[in-house]
Amino acid sequence: MDSKIKIFETGIKDGIMSRNKKFYNKNLTQPEINKIFLKTRQKIGRKYGINGLHMFQALQKTPSNKLNYEDGKYIVISEKNMQQEDYWFEELPADILILSNQYKNVIVGNQMSDCPVIIAEDRKNGVTALSHCGASHINRKLPIQTIEALIKEYDSDVSNIYVYIGSCIKKESYTYDCYPKWATTTEVWQDCISEENGLYKIDLVKAIIKQLESINIKHIDISKIDTYTNENYYSHLAEHQGNEKKTGQNFVGFFYKK
Repeated sequence: MDSKIKIFETGIKDGIMSRNKKFYNKNLTQPEINKIFLKTRQKIGRKYGINGLHMFQALQKTPSNKLNYEDGKYIVISEKNMQQEDYWFEELPADILILSNQYKNVIVGNQMSDCPVIIAEDRKNGVTALSHCGASHINRKLPIQTIEALIKEYDSDVSNIYVYIGSCIKKESYTYDCYPKWATTTEVWQDCISEENGLYKIDLVKAIIKQLESINIKHIDISKIDTYTNENYYSHLAEHQGNEKKTGQNFVGFFYKK
């Protein structure tokens, strides 16, 4: 079965995919930043011949935003979410967003700077799920929950599900000087965190693949891009280590083609 979606990623050349003031010149006001961000999304839309303001992102829980919902919560995008001109401001508190092929040229995606985003397309039922799978989300088995959302909502057969694992920081670049405290689910990280010369190398992609293969997902495509080393991608770790050119947010998303 052929794919009906267009998957895309943005990087430094496309502009900062965030309204967060920390990524911009300190002299800019929030309204000025909002205008820049709007123009960035419009430019990305023109690149693919669609409306860049028709872009959804989940409002995912973090320790800082104090959102509270059950792990693996999903929202199916529908017309009720498309009442505003700019879809970015639609609040969607969830781990997973699902879009059907009923809605063409509507973007579902997520910001990222080093974390993988996974896109799971059920090519038979014409539905696709997307989730942002950082280390803490992988630890609580969000990759499996993303597939389970399709099975629960659409009775999807795993043989029809094709998964894309987006660009992210790779094992060679993602290191800790101690075993990470967030890696609390032993079976998730077994063989995915290795110690070499006093450093712990973390393989996020391998951890995701392990979860997907445990539920018999056979079709997995993986971006080879390492956001830490690639010059066209923002990277949180590179920024943290002093590389100001890597300060910002990328975006990984998809839309159903007309």
